[in-house]
Amino acid sequence: MKMKKLHVFQLVLSTALLFLVGCGANKMINDAGTIAYEVSPKPLVMEGDSVDVSITIKYPPKFFNKNAVVVVTPVIEWQGGNAAFDKVTLQGEKVQGNGYVISNESGGTYTYTGTVPYEEGMIKSDLVLKSTVSVKGKEAVALPEVKIAEGVIATAALLKNEALDISAASQFQRRQVVSAESQIKFLISQAKVRNSELSGADIKEMRKFVEEATSNPDMELKNAQIFGYASPDGPIEQNSQLAEDRKVSAEKVVSKDVKDAEILGTAAGEDWDGFRQLMQASDLDNKDVIISVLSKYSDPAVREAEIKKMAAVYKKLADDILPELRRSKIVVNADKLGRSDSLILALGLATELAEDTLSVDEYLHGATVAENNNDAVAILKNAAEIYSDSWKVFNNLGCLYLDQDKLNDARQAFDNADNLSKGDKAVKNNLGVLAVKEGDLDKGLEYFEIAQGAGSEVKYNMGVIKVKEGDYASAVSMFGSNATFNAALAKLLNGDVDGATQTITKSADESALAYYLKAVIGARTSNIDMIVSNLRVAIEKDATLRERAQKDLEFRDFASNTDFKAVVK
Repeated sequence: MKMKKLHVFQLVLSTALLFLVGCGANKMINDAGTIAYEVSPKPLVMEGDSVDVSITIKYPPKFFNKNAVVVVTPVIEWQGGNAAFDKVTLQGEKVQGNGYVISNESGGTYTYTGTVPYEEGMIKSDLVLKSTVSVKGKEAVALPEVKIAEGVIATAALLKNEALDISAASQFQRRQVVSAESQIKFLISQAKVRNSELSGADIKEMRKFVEEATSNPDMELKNAQIFGYASPDGPIEQNSQLAEDRKVSAEKVVSKDVKDAEILGTAAGEDWDGFRQLMQASDLDNKDVIISVLSKYSDPAVREAEIKKMAAVYKKLADDILPELRRSKIVVNADKLGRSDSLILALGLATELAEDTLSVDEYLHGATVAENNNDAVAILKNAAEIYSDSWKVFNNLGCLYLDQDKLNDARQAFDNADNLSKGDKAVKNNLGVLAVKEGDLDKGLEYFEIAQGAGSEVKYNMGVIKVKEGDYASAVSMFGSNATFNAALAKLLNGDVDGATQTITKSADESALAYYLKAVIGARTSNIDMIVSNLRVAIEKDATLRERAQKDLEFRDFASNTDFKAVVK
């Protein structure tokens, strides 16, 4: 009796299982091996920061139950992780739903496309297809899982996160020319220097400048330039001689004060440029008419004749304008020597700050000659204490923080610079660099678009974004002639192996990744010597690249090569 009950139970269980699989699902499970798959690309390839796949699934005739619903999910699996693509629903002809219909009689083909973000483990992985089937609404059961591709070529992951920041330039000059300008005025048709002119404020200031230039050890008197002028009234020949005589008279005066410096004299003739400037600055009636005469006529004699026709105006000119043009202009030049780098560094790093100890430009310069990044930061932090209104100080401080990967500090510094500069484009670029480092490519691109015109760095940075977006052709264009690792990588990813080779060679990049990239180029050109020699250096510089090379499908055709195995073992 118990045996009979057991047989009845087994019969019921078997019936239940058949019911669960239901109406043809078991046949689809049994015939799953007749399904054909085509994968493109194979192996998969990282494009930008994602992995795209196209899978063509071919179902044979009589396979797809008219009442079946099949849910297909491609999955990339690797040790310790997986990434599922979006699922797709396929259905038989009698199913009322929104899935793609596959014919029972003739079979059918479905092409699936999908994208998932790239993850590091995918470099050694499998692409598997997971499917479930249900018939007439019964509980879904799994079709046999099938592996349809192996691994992901992840060369795009080598991209260096090297968006370029822009530091505000220092105007510091070790040696700069400083000048003092004065003039001596003369009476009409005369070139004699009056005593009243020698005691005037202009000459006194010039002499004071000369005295400082000769006594200050940080200054060196350079030369004195003398320009003799005549007012543009009267005969040209006479005025030319007057200009020469006034130059000579001024030279005699200056030579007594500037004894060791070169004197450069120029007889400048009639001073029409000075006349124009005085007219534009005056409140004389009809000044626009007179200025138009200067533009209309180039012959000095004609100009003078036309102006003299305006009798009332000309008298005003003779009283107020022309006397100012009967002169010699004196420009004394000296070289002013700036502080030495050692002194700038000492003052810049001082723990006790004095107001105006260094200028803004000296602080900015000090940060560029500091022995290390920490000293540079300390110098600019001191500068920020004194010059809290200088956007350049905060901008350059932010760039230093970027180098230290102190992103929060960099953001605070750049925000200050942005506010103080009222949106300077260089600062916008740097905010974009910060966004890229934080992984926000969309925000980075937004800043770079605003920053266009700030420098070649902006276009380069947009190239980095384009590589991460998988738009390699645009990236190559934006990198232009820059010989950098990223520029070489972009060319390789864009299919230009020769261009990549030339660029990485020209770059003189000695990093481990540069040698690894050369090894990849060797693989793509079937050059085993190039692979082995460059991989050896890359691994010596960065041992973690050994494991990557073991997994990297770029080298799949050389996995059994003795020399290759020796270098990656």
